[in-house]
Amino acid sequence: MPGNSPRLIWRNRNTRVKTFLKIIVVLVVVAVLGLVIAGRPDESIEISELRDARKGLTVVTLSDGVTRYQLEGPESGPLILLIHGGREPGWTWDEVVPVLHQAGIRTLRYDMYGRGFSDRPQDTAYDQAFYLKQAEDLLDALQISSHLHVAGYSFGSNIAAKLAIARPQQVESLTELAPRYFGIALPAVVRVPLLNSVIIRKMLKPKVLDDVRGYFQTPQLKQKYAGRVGEPTGVIGNFVSFKAFALSDALVGTADIYEDLNKTGVPVLIVSGGKDLDIPKEHIAGIVSLVPDAKQVVYPEANHGLVWQNGTEIALEMAEFVGAGVPISEL
Repeated sequence: MPGNSPRLIWRNRNTRVKTFLKIIVVLVVVAVLGLVIAGRPDESIEISELRDARKGLTVVTLSDGVTRYQLEGPESGPLILLIHGGREPGWTWDEVVPVLHQAGIRTLRYDMYGRGFSDRPQDTAYDQAFYLKQAEDLLDALQISSHLHVAGYSFGSNIAAKLAIARPQQVESLTELAPRYFGIALPAVVRVPLLNSVIIRKMLKPKVLDDVRGYFQTPQLKQKYAGRVGEPTGVIGNFVSFKAFALSDALVGTADIYEDLNKTGVPVLIVSGGKDLDIPKEHIAGIVSLVPDAKQVVYPEANHGLVWQNGTEIALEMAEFVGAGVPISEL
């Protein structure tokens, strides 16, 4: 019968295949559009608008954008540059700074690009070199060429150590709070285009911010800081900067950093928490194996939020380490 001819059968099969492929294409397009929409952040506010609305902010324009900074404390005291971690901006040091001032120490802290009230530059890696450049640019812009001390917390410890390596003649001492040694391997799926935007926006970023909220162990700290985590929201560039940071070398191992640091001879203080699940004791042991002369201080009950939990004690340790003018016994 004509209806059963091989040519007609082939034609019918070919039509079905084409129809099937069209359906697949449509589904792929819909899936891609879904990923694009799901990965698109809800951002509409320019960070410059928030800066303009906030009275009293001190900012400086550096080579990669505007940086918010705070230079405070006794003008005649030794200066400490404080570098926050990868998740929260300069207010990270709020529990430390007042005590340092009481000890006669002047402090300089700032918001990293992509955090706080600093700019969110586009099309950049947000890697360690980028953040080291920001720190050096800030010192140069403020014409700080004299000796200073440097302290870093969490990811900021990487940048602080790199700054000491880059400027060993200027950096008199280095304090590392919860510094990381081993790298963190992200799942391969996090690097898949389009899909990674969804994963980072819907899963990774909410998790890391929830982790920060979990660091505040007392009602006082929760009331003071929990509501500030992740702020300011809705700012154009928030997600781009976070995604670029997560996919950069920010989470790689740091053995090479501490090998180079040990060669500088810069005195090092390492402060860690005994209950820090982010940076367990193996990280500290790895760093100390490369910087054997480093002074160590461990707070047995502290988690990764030791900069808030133990801010006063840490400030006193830092003041003693840098040789503050005011005796610690008088504070």
